[in-house]
Amino acid sequence: MSVIAIWFGLLSACSAADYANLPLTDELIASGITIVDIRTEPEWQETGVVPGSVLLTFYRNDRSYDLEGFITELRRHIDPAQEFAILCRRGNRSARVSAMLAERGFRSVINLSGGVQAAGKNGLHLVQYPAGE
Repeated sequence: MSVIAIWFGLLSACSAADYANLPLTDELIASGITIVDIRTEPEWQETGVVPGSVLLTFYRNDRSYDLEGFITELRRHIDPAQEFAILCRRGNRSARVSAMLAERGFRSVINLSGGVQAAGKNGLHLVQYPAGE
C-alpha cells in the first residue's frame, strides 16, 4: 500500500477534532498537498525549506502565540476544507498546532511527524531559504 493510500485512509478515519500523523516524504510532497512550515526564520535558514511550502511561523520566541492571527493568515494560503500538512523541526509543535486547528474546525489536518529532522535522516532534500531568491 502506498503512502498516499495510507494517508487517504487515515484522513477518512478522522473526526472533525482529529488530525492524521504522517512522515514527510518525497511521495507526500509529490502529491501536491500544501505544507505549512510553522518553524522560525532562523530554523528555515539553518535547514532549508520544502519547495513550495507556506512559511508561516506559529510560536513566537517567547513560546507565546496568536491562534486567531495565525488562522487569519493561514486562510490566505489554504482552503480549510482541503487537506494540508503542518511541519516543524521534530513534529512536537506541529502536533500541537494540528490539534488546535482540528479543534477549530479545520478538516483533514496532517501533522508531519518527526518533522524536518526525520525527513532529513530519510534522505529528503530541502531547498535553501529564502526559497526562490
